[in-house]
Amino acid sequence: MDNIFKNSAIENLVIFRHGKAQKIYDADDDFSRQLTERGQRDAENQAVRLKEAGFNADMALVSTAARAAQTWEKAHGVFPDCRAKLLDKFYLASPKVYLNEAISCGEKNVMLIAHDPGLHELCRYFMFGGGAINSEDISNEQALLLFELPTAGVAWFTRDDNSKSGMVLKHYFKPIKQAQ
Repeated sequence: MDNIFKNSAIENLVIFRHGKAQKIYDADDDFSRQLTERGQRDAENQAVRLKEAGFNADMALVSTAARAAQTWEKAHGVFPDCRAKLLDKFYLASPKVYLNEAISCGEKNVMLIAHDPGLHELCRYFMFGGGAINSEDISNEQALLLFELPTAGVAWFTRDDNSKSGMVLKHYFKPIKQAQ
């Protein structure tokens, strides 16, 4: 996946993992798992942090799984002018599926709301271009994102045609732990 963004409109791509969901045994099936109270709070808080950092979404591409769609509902309150497209194929998709849809939507500022492991694999690819990782050359944000994209984790990448992947990490937001 060399720089496939060279001929695309994308300038900013946000990868937003769905919020914390109920346990599988509390739902009819994995697809139907709902956000927990914490998941709803984290989804909204993360959207606010993203907006405060300067991101303004044109298009949200969202998995139709309940937890991702509910994450979008919370984010949409923060980004009311953003259009959304709910996609069945985003349920547990590969990085290639996410990328192809983001590029084909033709928008500058795109948000993907979906699932791991595909989203985390995509983050790792953008940061390291599929090459070896030299721990001396990575930022603190990259080091955190290297190991996980937690529920409600948000990674904002900006276009950089000089990087192998075509994207560089601008911000990474882990959810802020709330006092119980």
